[in-house]
Amino acid sequence: MRPDPKQDELRRDAAPATSHGGESFAETALRLGGKSAEEARRTGKIDTADDQVEALFAPQYQTTASPVHRAVWNRRIAWDLFQFAPAAMADRINLAMNRAVRLIQQKKQDGMLLDAAGKIREDVLQALGETGYWGLLIPQRYGGLESSMVDFTRLLTRMATVDPTIAGLASVHGCIGAVDPLRTFGTEEQKRRFLPDLATGRRLSGFALTEPGAGSDLTALRTTARLEGDSYIVNGEKLFITNAKPGRTIGLVCLIDGTPSVLIVDLPMEESETFQIRRYGLHALKHAHNNGLIFRDFPVPAENLLRTPVGDGLT
Repeated sequence: MRPDPKQDELRRDAAPATSHGGESFAETALRLGGKSAEEARRTGKIDTADDQVEALFAPQYQTTASPVHRAVWNRRIAWDLFQFAPAAMADRINLAMNRAVRLIQQKKQDGMLLDAAGKIREDVLQALGETGYWGLLIPQRYGGLESSMVDFTRLLTRMATVDPTIAGLASVHGCIGAVDPLRTFGTEEQKRRFLPDLATGRRLSGFALTEPGAGSDLTALRTTARLEGDSYIVNGEKLFITNAKPGRTIGLVCLIDGTPSVLIVDLPMEESETFQIRRYGLHALKHAHNNGLIFRDFPVPAENLLRTPVGDGLT
């Protein structure tokens, strides 16, 4: 079989983050695959941001050290790397999860899990907060349980066997909502201000990225935020945002001076001329609040901007 020069070039570019004068691996792959220069460039920006995130981790936690990466690119599978014994779960986490599971089991048995609109009842969400459920990934010093990610996934798997929506809401809240961005990039002041309410479930959170005409393409954002005094003034629309409703918190992806950025936004308790909810009634997420958000000259404190040590909001 004759060697494929395109495949050889991809293999050469697999290890380093960039090649061809700064071109990312994804950009190289798309270019060699016949995609347009614009599509390759835009996807390359996302890939570069991913590389910047990688650089924030210690070497042993980077993708190149993972068993899967080594198996794919080295063409050898070290099966022993896939075998590990999970550490024992801390008592505080195990007890909290037991309480949360029993609570949902009882609510389902009593027919008290859903409200008249078919959504998870607010009092159930608050009761879950009292068990510690919403603070699983939040450090103890901010009122959380400080679970490891391994334990978190085990716990969500267990909750999903009781009620998938409850499990899904915790995943959104803790992983792509405001919790993880604050843990990773928030200042100490931002963590003290937001994380305690996120830990108790007083405010559940979501991730506001998807937009009309752009979907989840980070390079095609249209929502903007301009700095005026001590506030950013937000204009734009977001679609299909889980956990989005008045009184909750979102990580809002927007453009600030043309650069992708993330603002932590406490949504108001009521709609107004500057903030409105667009309701869809999606069947797939019928027991959760999945809505659109419309911002018109909506003010957000400038101190709510998350800043990264490298890159920008794409990172």
